[in-house]
Amino acid sequence: MTGTVIDTGGKLYGVLLIDLPWYYETWSDRVRGRSAENHYRTLPLEQIKALRIPAAKDAALYLWAINSMLDIAIDVLRHDLGFTYKSKMTWVKPSVGLGKCFRNRDEILLYGTRGRLPRLAYRPDSVIEAPRGRHSEKPAAFAEAIEKMYPTLSRIELFARVRREGWDSWGDQLDPAVGAPRHIERGGHHARQA
Repeated sequence: MTGTVIDTGGKLYGVLLIDLPWYYETWSDRVRGRSAENHYRTLPLEQIKALRIPAAKDAALYLWAINSMLDIAIDVLRHDLGFTYKSKMTWVKPSVGLGKCFRNRDEILLYGTRGRLPRLAYRPDSVIEAPRGRHSEKPAAFAEAIEKMYPTLSRIELFARVRREGWDSWGDQLDPAVGAPRHIERGGHHARQA
């Protein structure tokens, strides 16, 4: 099985913010028209479980989870990515969206660690209220809170949609061209990755 290769040139990170491109079955034509596959390439669970992320031995992981797949996301965080689940933050949106059982107005950001990390420099509110952006785009307030929590650790956002000051970014949505190769960007320039 071939999986997605996250090539950072061997650099490992103390902080990883990941918005996995979860694949999940839609259950109606109405929902199918708004599914993730219409906006970006998704990965089946087997490929997500096969990812090898560029995490340092001592690292903090922030993983966005789909509400209907929360149990799977926690399992991936623990067993496949090798982190201990610690807590979560919640993004509350101004209006309801779709959902399997409930109409979702929130998204969850899981927090896990491994190894020995510096003491938290900041403890953010567990709930952030913010408007929606483009499809699957997350509010900058979460990255800003993470920066304050671990201000001295190297940071990368995987499956990124925007470039952030002080972060390396990796993902195919960083380029405006459809089907552009995934790449990593560091401080104003980027190296293409296969």
